[in-house]
Amino acid sequence: MIAIANSFMDSVRQFLNKLFKRLQTSTAPPEVVQEAPPRKPRKYNKDKAKTFADLLDNLELTFDSIKLPTLKESWLERDSVIGLKKMGAHIPSPWFIPSLKDAKVDVTKPLPAIMCVSFANKDLVDSNDRYYPKLYFAVKIKKLPWYVAKKSGTPYQFGAAFAWKEKLFWVHMYITVSRSTGEIFFCDEFKVTANRVSKDKTFYSKTWRSPSYLEDELHTIAERQDYVRNIFIAMHEWWVGRDERWNVVVKKNGERVTFGVDNSQTPYYFKDRDKSVKTASGQTKKIVHYVKEHERKVNDKTILIKEHIRGLQEFDWAGYKCLVVSPKLQTKTSATFTAPSEEIYDQTNVVHLSRVGKLLADSEEIHGPKKKAA
Repeated sequence: MIAIANSFMDSVRQFLNKLFKRLQTSTAPPEVVQEAPPRKPRKYNKDKAKTFADLLDNLELTFDSIKLPTLKESWLERDSVIGLKKMGAHIPSPWFIPSLKDAKVDVTKPLPAIMCVSFANKDLVDSNDRYYPKLYFAVKIKKLPWYVAKKSGTPYQFGAAFAWKEKLFWVHMYITVSRSTGEIFFCDEFKVTANRVSKDKTFYSKTWRSPSYLEDELHTIAERQDYVRNIFIAMHEWWVGRDERWNVVVKKNGERVTFGVDNSQTPYYFKDRDKSVKTASGQTKKIVHYVKEHERKVNDKTILIKEHIRGLQEFDWAGYKCLVVSPKLQTKTSATFTAPSEEIYDQTNVVHLSRVGKLLADSEEIHGPKKKAA
């Protein structure tokens, strides 16, 4: 994953350098550094994957990126930023990004209304010559804005947030997903360009051009489209499978992050039995951990104890409020929400995205058996 992220960021760094020149006052943007070609992604090794104990010990590192305030020059509307942050970033564990050309979305699966993922960790720390996206997001919309070229399919506002001067810079563009084939289309944007012909004369031209998000000095538009296409597909594939995963919800000072864990990885992820906390009554109790299938003797009889998770599933850890939710106890996740957003000028009887994000987050913390399909 890191190797692929490096490849993606080689191009994004160029994009950011150009953007930050517009915002910069005194400090020059980072120099471009030529790097070796990215290596092929390595096969997943579960022994190197994070465990729940690792997660708890590094919560502060994770929240350092998510909690940053919004840069006022961000392209994304303020209400949308609030909605995404209230819903909270979802961190896959693990998350695989394909490296395919002309890949397509699996349209047999739902197209979620909102997706927001992050893989911020200690291995992806910004440096003088590299910026890593702290968040990727996609918001389903009912129709494209007037200044965006029309394409068939389901429209999405897709983008990322990068850290700049202790703030998050939110950028985005518009894409559509074909309802029949899953093909992703990139929407051109209507732009006005100033052309200076002399010291005193300037004329303006209006043209349809590729989104600024795709501009890059080192890669072609087609290459950048492949990068974005694979990111969106990976995000969609992971998001629509969230109902079958364990979710670890962590909150502090109004910020919320959810760690997703595949059901097959729970034996490894929750292997630590040594982590314990003190309850309000002063008792020391072990937090959630995995118990493998085993035999037990009860009244001279041997019975089989099936694999299960035991221990506290809701507790405080170093000032963070933690909640572990099993797919067997979770009524629903935001993966089931598919209604698109719409830009409406009449502000009566509407639910803003900032409110929707909070409602979706709260719904994922409700315990109760899943309803069986009729």
